[in-house]
Amino acid sequence: MEKIFEIQVRKVEKPCYVRGDDSTDLKPGDICIVEFEKGTQDNARIYSIPKTGQVDPKNVISGKILRKANEHDLLIIQENEGLKADAFRICDDKIKEINLPMKLLDVSYSFDRTVITFYYWAAGRIDFRKLVKELAGVFNCRIEMRQIGLRDEAKIKGGYGICGQEICCCRFLKDFEPITMKLVKNQSLPLDMSKISGLCGRLMCCLIYENKMYEDNEDKK
Repeated sequence: MEKIFEIQVRKVEKPCYVRGDDSTDLKPGDICIVEFEKGTQDNARIYSIPKTGQVDPKNVISGKILRKANEHDLLIIQENEGLKADAFRICDDKIKEINLPMKLLDVSYSFDRTVITFYYWAAGRIDFRKLVKELAGVFNCRIEMRQIGLRDEAKIKGGYGICGQEICCCRFLKDFEPITMKLVKNQSLPLDMSKISGLCGRLMCCLIYENKMYEDNEDKK
């Protein structure tokens, strides 16, 4: 019997819904192997297991969970992690050689090594056709370039906030909500950027957590 699972392929990517066999005995946190529409196989982490009828079928992507990762699969995943440093260096060198205004942040291999994805930050749109062509020649596989934000960089690198806990984007945040100075003023916090900024240099995501309470209290006055 088929079941819908919420998976996260990469830490920097949003979780998505995919189908899988109910007999796979998967639970949140488990690593699984997924085959996507184009035949690419990748590893993913089970994010959650929604209840029957909780997810609109339109939101389920094409693809299927093949199995829970076994020891051999985990070894391949570990080997792929070991390949990332060289791929990052090669791509970063070519970015500088071509003189592209972008900052390389991370790289990932698909489980079957048919796709390498490079994550980068840039202030605007980048014409990286030449870069992709050269990288495809080096690695002999499909190359994907994905633009992400500065807050995603902190999510990739991880770390601890001034509260002493692991930063929220690494622990549980699925999406980044807009955080503005209005939230700071609502809570009468000091306008000291060193105290209200996260590791990414942007206003801390947690400023939004208690904002509604402050707004409600203000309405009661």
